[in-house]
Amino acid sequence: MKQEKHNEKQAQRFFYGIIGSLLLSLTINTIVMAYPSGSPAGYTGSPGDTHHCQSCHGGSAATVAGWITSNIPVTGYVAGTVYTITATVTGTGKKGFEVSPQNITGTQLGILTAGTGSKLVGGTKYVTQSSAGATTGTKIWNFTWTAPAAGTGTVTFYGAFTVGEPNTKLSTMVVNESTLVPLTATASAGPNLICAGQSAQLSVAPAGGSGNYTYSWTSTPAGFTSSIQNPVVSPNVSTLYTAAVSDGISSVNAPANVTVNQPVTANAGNDTTYTPVTTQISLNGVAYSYSGTLWSTSGSGTFSAAGSLTGYYFPSAADITSGNVTLTLTASAISPCTVSATDMRTINFDWPTGVPVTKPGQFRMNISPNPSKGLFTVQVNGLDDKGARMTILDITGRKIEQKDIDPADVQDVKFDLSGHPKGIYLVSLQSDTESLVKKLILK
Repeated sequence: MKQEKHNEKQAQRFFYGIIGSLLLSLTINTIVMAYPSGSPAGYTGSPGDTHHCQSCHGGSAATVAGWITSNIPVTGYVAGTVYTITATVTGTGKKGFEVSPQNITGTQLGILTAGTGSKLVGGTKYVTQSSAGATTGTKIWNFTWTAPAAGTGTVTFYGAFTVGEPNTKLSTMVVNESTLVPLTATASAGPNLICAGQSAQLSVAPAGGSGNYTYSWTSTPAGFTSSIQNPVVSPNVSTLYTAAVSDGISSVNAPANVTVNQPVTANAGNDTTYTPVTTQISLNGVAYSYSGTLWSTSGSGTFSAAGSLTGYYFPSAADITSGNVTLTLTASAISPCTVSATDMRTINFDWPTGVPVTKPGQFRMNISPNPSKGLFTVQVNGLDDKGARMTILDITGRKIEQKDIDPADVQDVKFDLSGHPKGIYLVSLQSDTESLVKKLILK
């Protein structure tokens, strides 16, 4: 009887053992199948999380190296910079992962952003797969991390990986904060003000960064490039030069301006012929890129404003007697240009075609009043037995009015030019053997 009861108890133990094993197996399989699209937050195996994949999947856990990598430079991360983090899982079986950047107490450091095939859990603290990787080969997930504020110091990326349900791998990546001074650069040009055709020395002074610098110069307007630190340039127009400086990690731009002044030019105007009774000559000089101008004469006349491009030249009697005078316009350059520009204009004095030349004779004429407002009288003397013709001409030699004069010793000839423009006119008296010309001014 006692033997039967003992056998019955053993059978019960065996039965319950079988049932327990089946329930445990079912529970594990249920847990394994519960997270095919990503792990819940807090399963990286970090000191702050304490849990990892084995907590759900069972099996064994082993530490591996190099399953978390990044493009963070060996010099360390720079605050606020976005870097790419890569999780690589190798082996046979369905694959998954969870990675988090933390300190030893489990505090999140920096911000994660999911990539293709991954998602965030627990805010931005954890990234995990959004679907399980293939059972064969290697599965790679890429996501990004925005580095934390300056002064954070060392950051550890903790990661837990599954390769088939019972195999858990733990891996870490430790990154330091960069202690490099940020890269800066200052560019200059010496001199930064030149005359067209002159040269300027460009210079760029980098500081901070890795110390391994490269240079790339460009210009606006385009046309200049250089890869040396301090090139020489000879621009023909004002130009902005920009040096792009790289230390292999980051790059900065440094501008330098070169202002170009153009050589001075001057134009005194065309050579011109005026009548010998001309009293003033208009000046209309032209100059570019000048700091000042000055008129000068080869004769003895005067200028209304010798330092102005426009104005008048008043020829002297000696100028007219000599038959011509040369007027010179000199324009001074704008610094740093130094060479002045000069141009000359020749003024000839001669009667227009068709105007009789004054000859000495015995007869005389006098115009009164002169200047006149239009009404004036010409008194003629010494015609005696000679007849003559009196002609009024404008300054260009165009005939305005004409009268025939009978022989007489003294006679007065009246004219009315009130309807004509103000200016200088010529009164010509011409006989068969002699001629006389005088100037009339209408005011």
